Amino acid sequence: MRPMVKKSICNMCLLRCGLNVHVVNNKIEKILPMQEHPFNTLCAKAQGISEWVHSPGRITHPMKRSKGGWKKISWDEAFEYLADKLTAIKDNYGPRSLVVYSGMAFAGTYDVRGVVQRFCDLYGTPNFTTGASYCHWATVIGHSLTFDYNTVEIIPDVDSTACILNWGTNPEESRVPLALKIKKARRRGAKLIVIDPRRTDMAKEADIYAQIRPGTDGALALSLLNVILEERLYDEDFVRKWTFGFDRLLEHIKPYSPEKVAEITWIPADVIRKIARTYATIKPATIIQYVSLEHSINGVQTSRAIAILMAITGNFDVQGGNIVCPRLKTAHLTIAKAPKEDSVSPQYPIFNMLAKRPTASPLAEVILSGKPYPVKALIVQGANPALTWPNSKKVKAALGKLDLLVVIDLFMTETAKLADLFLPATAFLERKQLVTYGVTGQLPLICRADPVIVPPGQCMDDWRIWCELGRKMGYGEYFPWDDADEIFEDYLAPTGITVKQLKEVSSGIFYAQCKEKAYMENGFNTPSGKVEIYSELLEKHGHSPLPTYAEPPESPISRPDLAKEFPLILITGPRVRWFTHSQHRNVSILRKRMPEPLIEINVRTAKNLGISDGSMVKVRSPRGEIKLKARVTRDIHPNVVSLPHGWSEANANELVDDMARDPISGYPSFRALLCQVTPDDQSPDKASPAECPRRD
Repeated sequence: MRPMVKKSICNMCLLRCGLNVHVVNNKIEKILPMQEHPFNTLCAKAQGISEWVHSPGRITHPMKRSKGGWKKISWDEAFEYLADKLTAIKDNYGPRSLVVYSGMAFAGTYDVRGVVQRFCDLYGTPNFTTGASYCHWATVIGHSLTFDYNTVEIIPDVDSTACILNWGTNPEESRVPLALKIKKARRRGAKLIVIDPRRTDMAKEADIYAQIRPGTDGALALSLLNVILEERLYDEDFVRKWTFGFDRLLEHIKPYSPEKVAEITWIPADVIRKIARTYATIKPATIIQYVSLEHSINGVQTSRAIAILMAITGNFDVQGGNIVCPRLKTAHLTIAKAPKEDSVSPQYPIFNMLAKRPTASPLAEVILSGKPYPVKALIVQGANPALTWPNSKKVKAALGKLDLLVVIDLFMTETAKLADLFLPATAFLERKQLVTYGVTGQLPLICRADPVIVPPGQCMDDWRIWCELGRKMGYGEYFPWDDADEIFEDYLAPTGITVKQLKEVSSGIFYAQCKEKAYMENGFNTPSGKVEIYSELLEKHGHSPLPTYAEPPESPISRPDLAKEFPLILITGPRVRWFTHSQHRNVSILRKRMPEPLIEINVRTAKNLGISDGSMVKVRSPRGEIKLKARVTRDIHPNVVSLPHGWSEANANELVDDMARDPISGYPSFRALLCQVTPDDQSPDKASPAECPRRD
């Protein structure tokens, strides 16, 4: 039988490439790139889509935990059970005792989150949280406090740049289309600077490579400002017309001389000066930054310092620099906002204000302590907190204390194994999709896609699960939709774009253009109308109004006593091209490429510790211990080790401190910890899963 070729959008990672899906008898036979789509460079994960979607490991019916294990139930039974439990919890503890967490699978999508927000509004809880609790929003907050209080996406214009400062990212593993753009820019002569504790393949090709000590990026950013200001390499006209607080910055950065910061960062002073001069004088220049800079206690302030670098060098909102990607102004589908000050994260008011929802980062502590109030129910959608949140033992203890844990997913994840109720969702190729690319792809683009196959068993679209639950709870009049396109139309109403238009263009519609120097018309959307080098909002909330650097709370400098037992600096979470977070380990074609997790350790350090390539090691931190094999390499600093995340066999988050958080965003310090690595001669020649207690 000749295959049908259907257009769709990939959801194996956040870039959302366009797909041509070849289907025969409801089976995916082949997947090729949709050439007309702006994102059409399929990465390795696309090879695994068919196996992942058609996996025999998918849960295809609602499942309820009983004393004897899991029991298959109907959707009617599932909704009745869930509605009864939620009603009882609300009656006994109040509506805010429910938290809903929606994972990164739904970033940039418009078929679920507004419906979930509406349900939470009607139930009365302020506690709808998302993957923004751990990803991307510390950067957005830093940029927004500096440039635009409405929150802003600042993107690198690699296509037109003459100089690329790639700071703490590895696009060859995490963003293949961006990596190809960088290679193209290099071929036309663009300079490349790479700052990374790991000497990645891109670092090996760079004109300047700086092997930084993890967690000290903020100090480096301030030292670059020091050099640029001392040598008057900044755009004086822009600074005079468009900045607020520049004079205070001049005095503030004096302690951050290259010589002083060299001691902090391990980067020689002459290299710091070379980076500053190269970035400030080769025009235009662009900075690429993603989550690695966020995962420290300095994340927001580091982002602020980098934003100021862009601004004062004349590289902000210009072609080839860092430009503003307009956001699509959709409807929000909210009913009556529950007060955000009553949320589980009152200690992070700036995050709550700008993200318009609380952060989940303190949630495990809140559940265990009962403060600021009891949390008794958690619904997890498209996420795996037991494996991906910091301090996993604490997270599992918190999940075990809940009266109700519900998981909406495709597979029996580590979190689902602890749940009371499992609700099976459809995969992305089985449902209609509406996707914007402002956050995930950094283009002002919106796309819609139809399902290309029928879901197995009784799997249900996420939006429909929430609508049916809302109706069961008595909120039926607020959930009128019978089709995802009806939700899309409501979302799109303020934009002037219709579902009909999107159906006609599979590759999407550009809803705006990135306009150079848009601030020239109305100024910046800040209290001063200018770039806020000095932030009075931060000052009002007790934070430094100028970017600052604080030593990581767990480092050889801040804790020399602890470093005696845990002498190595640990990075967790470097991206790998085969998997997205904790997903896709069950796809054999991808798993063959990376069969098991490996800890990267310097060849000299390994020799001193009696560790050989491929041997089993124990990795300990003050939180716990895991076992896995070593990868001995010259491409990491002798005092640093690097550990991938998302593996149940060796869960990096067993080692991470959930309490060491950025005071502004609440982001944990995933990438600057202390650890000990020792040979594990007694262990069998494979990693073993950490215990995952069940909630029987």
